[in-house]
Amino acid sequence: MINPQKQQPLSQSSDAGFTIMESLMAMMIITILMVGISPMIVLGVANRVQSRRVELAVQAARAYIDGVRSGAIDHPEHKLEMELDGGNNRNEFAQTDAPRPSNLTCDKNSYCENEDENSIYCIDLDNGGCSSDSPRDLIIQGFRSITSLGDPTNNTDKSYFLGVRVYRADAFKDQGELKIGEKGDKAKAGGPGLSDRKAPLVEMTTEITTGTPSYSRFCDRLGCN
Repeated sequence: MINPQKQQPLSQSSDAGFTIMESLMAMMIITILMVGISPMIVLGVANRVQSRRVELAVQAARAYIDGVRSGAIDHPEHKLEMELDGGNNRNEFAQTDAPRPSNLTCDKNSYCENEDENSIYCIDLDNGGCSSDSPRDLIIQGFRSITSLGDPTNNTDKSYFLGVRVYRADAFKDQGELKIGEKGDKAKAGGPGLSDRKAPLVEMTTEITTGTPSYSRFCDRLGCN
């Protein structure tokens, strides 16, 4: 008669599961990895936010220029004693001072101030009027040269340089001085990422003609032979 052997119970392995030390080491490694990649994540998000803000600023600047050119928006009253000179003085014109601080009590899509030394226009993106507490609203600084009359007998031929800078509304939140671009480029967009809040997002200069210029005036500006 064969006696059946008793099945030996499985012994508990000392290697089963994770020990507390192994868990702590895994958590430490994950923490180190997260600390290493978190700046890249933050910078990537900041780049996307800033790129979108610059895109909106470019659209706002172009809409403002089109509005001034068509007469839908009043011409800025901030004038500089500088006449057109064949475009040779655009760099000097682009170095115009930044707008002065303002409390920004602005109605929707209208001038907050339109004076001889300060013309700033509200771009309302959150439907609450422009406020320095808004992270979305934009403020446009407009400034222009004095009108060039050209032919005194042709009073419809009036042109001037229009300078446009677009700032974040929250750049006016405190009394710190706002900035301008480092160079007087014709069109310049602000840098990506965590850029200076006091610096403009976009800078542009263009020419506004309030009438139909004569052929001779085009030649004067473009250097026709």
